[in-house]
Amino acid sequence: MSEADLHRLAVAAADKETAAFELDHAELNLKEAVVVALEHGTDPKVIAQVVDLEPEEVLELTGAPDEPALLTLDQAIPGASDLP
Repeated sequence: MSEADLHRLAVAAADKETAAFELDHAELNLKEAVVVALEHGTDPKVIAQVVDLEPEEVLELTGAPDEPALLTLDQAIPGASDLP
């Protein structure tokens, strides 16, 4: 196997890892946005339409029975939304 082949493999593996990280990050951002929208009184059906999911899937994003729901920034750090 040539150095070029090894380099190509390493780059492909790194690209895959980066994509997985980005997907995880996007999922967390979506969960947080759903939690905030629900806290602001947005109907799950409206959220579902905007994010192209079923209403049940929207509610599942807020946390399954075996895992706690995600906290908003203000819940984690009271007064955080008042910071500049």
